[in-house]
Amino acid sequence: MSAIKTLIAKHDQKLSIALVGLANAGKTTFVKRILQTEEAIQATIGNTSDFELHVFANLTLYTWDLKDSLPTNNVLWNRSILGADVIFFIVDSTDYDNFELNKKLIMDLVSDISPKRLLVLGSKADSQRSASVGELINILNLIEVDQNMCNCDLFKFSSSTGEGMYAIEEWLNRVIFKRKEQIIDYVRIAAFLVHNSETADFLEVIITQNPKISLITTIREMKRKVQIFAQTMKVHRTGEEIIEITNYKVVLVKEQNLTIAIIVQRNDSIPRTISIAQNMLKIINTYYHKSTDLKKIVKDLYPLDLA
Repeated sequence: MSAIKTLIAKHDQKLSIALVGLANAGKTTFVKRILQTEEAIQATIGNTSDFELHVFANLTLYTWDLKDSLPTNNVLWNRSILGADVIFFIVDSTDYDNFELNKKLIMDLVSDISPKRLLVLGSKADSQRSASVGELINILNLIEVDQNMCNCDLFKFSSSTGEGMYAIEEWLNRVIFKRKEQIIDYVRIAAFLVHNSETADFLEVIITQNPKISLITTIREMKRKVQIFAQTMKVHRTGEEIIEITNYKVVLVKEQNLTIAIIVQRNDSIPRTISIAQNMLKIINTYYHKSTDLKKIVKDLYPLDLA
């Protein structure tokens, strides 16, 4: 089950999300990444936009393919957009030719319905052609939207590699479900593995003193999962994934030929763990072929994040 799907399943309240954007912007793959299913209730309205409805438990997703204008005369559009708890506007971050059209549609959207919040998502973050967050903010004029029209946030994501999906989960948790933010949401690292896909080598580090059998079993199973993940992600420079093994969560982050898998407790913060994993990969890239005590480095850098 995806992290976002799991998050929503934990809450009693119903949630409806409207996902809008140009055709082929990445809405369908985003929905499949969340729901992990191919099923959808589909309908086509006129010749201006395509509509899909996805329902899972207390989550409803409305997706709209836009062209050069909003389908404001469609009753279904008005009901789904005005009735949504949150709106995601998805932009293909590699489609430079349509950035101006996306900017116009975003302005039309916030002017027409005056949403309290808008989350703009730049898809295909794994592509080398992907525009940076700063470029998207400037080109789409999101600072003006945020300051003068509605609260607006921006994330980049990749449905292929999982990059950014857990930041979106954290945003939903904080903004929609009103979870109180902590200054730092520390985690409890029990162990981590580093896998080099070029040499097939594993580097294993156990942080916990006197590890339980369940942790040893998790580490063994994790090696197999890491190999599968590295093979699946070999065409991508970066990648992120979360899996659950026994009583633990395992956060996998890939950077070029190195993959790190960090074992944390089941309720620990995923974004915090991903951030630690990314920083650790930078260190490992520097010291991988040297006789370096990575356990000591981790303890020195993250003394409050150890199990």
